[in-house]
Formats: sequence, C-alpha cells, structure tokens
Amino acid sequence: MKAKAMFLKEPVVGYALWAVLFTVISLSIAQHPSDRTVSLAYIQAAQRFLQKAPLYEREGIHGFLYFPHFAIFFCPFVFMPPLAREILWRLFSLLLFVGSIRKISSSFFPGLLSKAFFCFSLLVMASSMASLRNGQTNLGLGAALMLGFLYCGEKKNFKAGLFFFLSLILKPIALYPFFCAVLFFPSFRKAALATLLFFFIFPFFFSMDRPRYAYEQYLLFLNRMLSVSQPNEANFADIQGLLYLFHLKLSPLLSFLTRSLGAIATLLVVRALGNLPRGSSLFPALLYSFSTGYLLLFNPRTELNSYILLGLSVAFFSLYFGWIERQPKASLLFIFLTPLLGIEAFGGSWIRIGLWLKPLVCLLFESLLVFFLFNRRSPVCCPIRSG
Repeated sequence: MKAKAMFLKEPVVGYALWAVLFTVISLSIAQHPSDRTVSLAYIQAAQRFLQKAPLYEREGIHGFLYFPHFAIFFCPFVFMPPLAREILWRLFSLLLFVGSIRKISSSFFPGLLSKAFFCFSLLVMASSMASLRNGQTNLGLGAALMLGFLYCGEKKNFKAGLFFFLSLILKPIALYPFFCAVLFFPSFRKAALATLLFFFIFPFFFSMDRPRYAYEQYLLFLNRMLSVSQPNEANFADIQGLLYLFHLKLSPLLSFLTRSLGAIATLLVVRALGNLPRGSSLFPALLYSFSTGYLLLFNPRTELNSYILLGLSVAFFSLYFGWIERQPKASLLFIFLTPLLGIEAFGGSWIRIGLWLKPLVCLLFESLLVFFLFNRRSPVCCPIRSG
C-alpha cells in the first residue's frame, strides 16, 4: 500500500522512460563509440586549452564554435576513457534536462506532478533523442535556459544567474535569451551584471600563468564568429532553410536586416503578451518560448538537433492549454506538432525535409500561441510557486 502511494505521488514512470532511453543509447554507444558523436571537437578544444594552444580553426564553417569557457568546462572529460566520457557527458546533459522538466512540472502543475512529469517527458522525448544520441549541447542548453527564466520569475536571482552562466558556456547564442531576461525582469539585473562580470573573467582564472592567452582566445573567438555567421551552405534549419524550399536566398545585408527585425518583433510580441490579463507565472515560459524561437528561426546556423529548444515549449503549452486553459483543440494541435520535431531520427530524405519543415513548425507554433493567448476567454491562472 505504501509502495503504491509512493508510485502515485512521485514521477516514477517518467523517470523510467528516461532510464530506458538512456540505457538504449548507452548500449548503442558501447557498440560504436565514435559513431554519431560531436564530442571530438570538444575533446580537441579542451586538450588545446590544457596545452595553451589556439582553440579556433581559421577556416571552414564547422569545428569549435563556443566561448573559450566550454573548453575549460570539458577538461575533466578529457581524462576519462573514451566510452565513459561519451556516456557520462550525455548523462550530465540528460540529468540537467530531466531536472528542468521536473521543475516545470512541479511549478506549473503541483497537484498533478506525477502525471505532468510523465506526459511532459513523453511529449518531449521525440525532439530530444537526436541531441542526446549525438552528445550535443542543445539538450543542456534548453534545460539551463528554461531554469534560468523560471528562477527569474520566482526572483531567485542567484539560481537564475547560475543557470544563465551555464547556458552561455554551453552555447554563445544564449546571449539573446539572457538579455531578454535582463530586459523583462528588473529584479534580475544586478545578478545579471555580476554574472556577466564573472563570465568575462572566468577564463583568466585558469590562465594565471599566461593571462594574455585568455585575452587572445577572446579575440580569436570574435573573429571566428564573424567568419561563420554567414554560411553559404543550404544545410541549416533556420528561416533561410525554409526559403530554400521556394528557391529563395537572402543576401548578407537582407539576412542581417531580417534577423534584426526578428529580434525587435520578438521583444514586442513578448511585451504585448505580458500586458494581457494573466498570472505572472506564465511569463517566464512565454519568454523562453519566444526568445528560443527567435534563435531557431534567425540564428543562421540552426541545426536540426537544436529544435529540442522548441520541443520544451511545445510540450509545456500542450499541457498548459489542456489542463489550465481548458482548450483541448489547442492542446491536441500542439501535441500533433511534437513528433515533427524529431523526424531527423529517420535519416535519409527526412533530414533534408527537416531543414524547411522544422522552421515552418516553429513559425506555426509561435503564431498559434499568440493567437490562442490573445483570444482566450478567461485570465490565466497558473499555480507556479513564488519560492
């Protein structure tokens, strides 16, 4: 009887889903450790940092495209055996991701924790598999950004700063969501300034004997970002990937203007939604959804695996409209979109299809979200805890 009560109160089934998925992926890695992994670039960067060698390649659009901080962050994994490194790196990302789902579930659906965690896990699993299998940072990035926004909403600014700090380490594109949080959460600004200052000096702590090395890596990073920000390959799933379907290509100037207008439009939409009759609790989830949606559509290097960021949003609002807004049609529509975010797992021509289909899904989801929120009949009433 006690075991049954524990099963009903705790999200045991949800944890079991992730355990099964991680076991299957770990067994696959054990058979083919070097297949479908991106960690080689991370290992090389960490080794270069330990040797105080330049971190960044001079040519090409691929390779190590992170802040120098990530090379430092990955150093402990360099000393592990290859198989242990591949598995433990994915385990770190998965634990962070599952922890974010647990946090969202307990914050927005505290009376339905077990059910919410299970349903959330089920909905987001399709979009998370590719990133988890390949060992990419997108899984941890989505989790860190969501936790950062949620803690901003709860005014737990130290925790918010910690997770935004981690998100910046995991990918430089986290700068846009970070500045969105600064703009829309005034109470977070002091903590955000401290986060930025500590982030800037972080590499120097690990280069005490050669402080100029850290400074040089910052310069190399800036040059590298300028050289890769205009890829000429049609293999990224951003707004240009969608336009390629119609044989259209944006010039560098038009691309820059489009991205700039997209950033401004995103902020205006979020501000308008924030002025609607709503519970203040929903705003962090909205800000996460639209800021990451902007990254997916307008970052010129959006990969298919990056859509785990959208997967979190679609899964959350599927449950939100079904259980809180009582709009089953909206909920079912969003649930229908979730499998489309994991179609690259089928390989072959599905990968090419995903280059235009995924940005199309992102545009559709964000547009429908605005429509449903502006046209709801009753104020939002979300039971998030304020800490």
